Amino acid sequence: RRGVITKIKLQSNNSESTARFWSAIFNVPAEELGDGSWRITPATGPAVVVSTARVWETISRYVDLTVAVDSGAPDRLRENGFVVSVDGSQAVDVNGCDNTVFLVQTP
Repeated sequence: RRGVITKIKLQSNNSESTARFWSAIFNVPAEELGDGSWRITPATGPAVVVSTARVWETISRYVDLTVAVDSGAPDRLRENGFVVSVDGSQAVDVNGCDNTVFLVQTP
């Protein structure tokens, strides 16, 4: 039996920045939950919940993710000031989490 991921929880230095990052990836608005927490719920796939880390050492930094995105995701990320590779296959939220997100574009 295969498991299904229903939620990804990230600790961020700047949860607002990380919420903007994931909102741009999935092209859906982020929902502010209060206390520095946000939820991004794409039409398909797991929700992303972001919290502000109290200590920088606890940010999500060793979990690289691969995400299926539409062709506009790299440009939306760039427009929001995020670091995206020239070919649009990788992005980093350097202001919040220090992990690489691999972008697999779907038609």
